[in-house]
Amino acid sequence: MAIALLTLAAMGTLGLGGTLVHGYLAGPGPAHLRHHFLAALGSTFLLVMAHSFVMFFLIATGVELNDLERARGWGDSFRRRTIVLKSRVFPLMTFALLLVIANFMLGAAAHTRALPAWVHEGLAWATLVTCLVTLHREYRVLGENNRLIAEAASRGEDSPEVEGRLDQAGANG
Repeated sequence: MAIALLTLAAMGTLGLGGTLVHGYLAGPGPAHLRHHFLAALGSTFLLVMAHSFVMFFLIATGVELNDLERARGWGDSFRRRTIVLKSRVFPLMTFALLLVIANFMLGAAAHTRALPAWVHEGLAWATLVTCLVTLHREYRVLGENNRLIAEAASRGEDSPEVEGRLDQAGANG
């Protein structure tokens, strides 16, 4: 699941980069604007979906690890570590989501000249950089999350119930 989520985020980030380049290459006229708008809509959709799914995935695996920890009497090590993982990526993902949505909306404002074009352009570059940093951080955090799942699975090898639940969480993640 982590690979699928990272692929989705990477495709959205690449789409955003392509949309940004297209904005510079687009000539005057409605045909170019239509292509730029559709590319922006697609990349915005992918990025919002990807970052939201990564958040929900980390929340779900954290809850599952916490439940296993409580059921097996392992203390609260997994809970504390998943909180640290989430704290390293959630603020940046939230900021990236807000930038992606704001940039899409301000594109319309720039098109109607309600806002100077340089505002949309500057925000587009800031959004791309933020999405690249977010993608890298998601890569690292999802890798560490997978290692936590593997550690919990190795602790629960003597219990078929725990192993089955972790195998299912790993297949989903």
